[in-house]
Amino acid sequence: MNIDSIAKIVAGLKTYGNQTPSLSSRIELSVCIPARNEEQTIWKTLTALANQLSGDKAVPTHLYEVLVLCNNCNDHTVELCKLFQELHPGFPFYIYVTNNPAINNVGAARRVLMDLTSQRLTDNGFIIMTDADTIADKNWLDSFLKFQTEPVDLICGQIIPDIKGLNAEAKKNLFENRHYLDLVSRLESEIYPQQSDPWPRHSHNSGPNMAVRNSVYKKIGGIPPIPCLEDIALYQKVISYGYHIKHAMEPIVTTSCRSSSRVQGGFGSQIQNWSASKTENVEGFAKLRKRFTAFAEIKQYYSQPSEELLNSIGHRLKIQKQALLSLIEIHHNSNSLVIYLENFLKDHSPWNADHPNIRIAEAINELEGYFSVFSQTSKIYISARSELSSLKRLE
Repeated sequence: MNIDSIAKIVAGLKTYGNQTPSLSSRIELSVCIPARNEEQTIWKTLTALANQLSGDKAVPTHLYEVLVLCNNCNDHTVELCKLFQELHPGFPFYIYVTNNPAINNVGAARRVLMDLTSQRLTDNGFIIMTDADTIADKNWLDSFLKFQTEPVDLICGQIIPDIKGLNAEAKKNLFENRHYLDLVSRLESEIYPQQSDPWPRHSHNSGPNMAVRNSVYKKIGGIPPIPCLEDIALYQKVISYGYHIKHAMEPIVTTSCRSSSRVQGGFGSQIQNWSASKTENVEGFAKLRKRFTAFAEIKQYYSQPSEELLNSIGHRLKIQKQALLSLIEIHHNSNSLVIYLENFLKDHSPWNADHPNIRIAEAINELEGYFSVFSQTSKIYISARSELSSLKRLE
């Protein structure tokens, strides 16, 4: 989808049921939910949003709105949304319906809805992303409101997986993956710290729980309307432009772990692979430390260029000096170059030959050995591993 076609779709959207009110300068949060055939889950999603609290009182309804885009649905999603709206007349909830074949993936649907929302918010407001199979914690909106005056441009909240229905192997691999990512985040915070995002923090940065400031959303050109991982692409764009990210311990949501993947390469695909014991090797401690050290040196180089730093970065990442200088010329801030290198290094043969990826369990042992401490996540991981062992003994 190109920008012109997106703009035309946004301009042509009509509300279904209650009409969207004129923009109020008091609205600080706008929640965007793309929904396609979500009749099994959307009622719980909306119920959680209609019962948001600030302390022991309801979040004032003039501060937020919830917009759902029912996209090419052929089940009862639209009817359920309309019924929920009728039963909750005080809830600032607005329904948009489209059967446009051009909106053929979640990235396109999210883009259309977020562009619509962006037109309705003040620049300082937050566009909040979530999904129609996700349940917000009761203080979810209040957690975002607390960041309204903070120097933060993108908030990534915690995402708790609903593991009901997963087999033991999937649970074990899920917990193992999340534990590894938390350890990586901790190591990154130590070697390549970010002032706006200090430890303790989590490692989640995806669509079920993310908010971007409207002024930033406009400046980066919106969320990419791609078939999958559009949330990660948005996250990387915000960083590349030099804006401030916060992996906040609150807000919190719980999202489904359905294995019937709707998007190739998405979370559902991961669940399928984990259920079948398919896992990928990951970066070990030595490789991570070298990468994060190089990133810290890149940050330093942009403020204080030196031949010594340039040589050190090239040596660590196995990139020739002239190629590195060319990249620095293209990328006008260190964050942009770091995001580029995160993607480039995955397929950079000299780098991967120097430090081959290893089994995730081995990488966890290395990281835990470095930190010499077991977090609460470790206990969950150990419990999942123990559960799997018990099942195997029963077999």
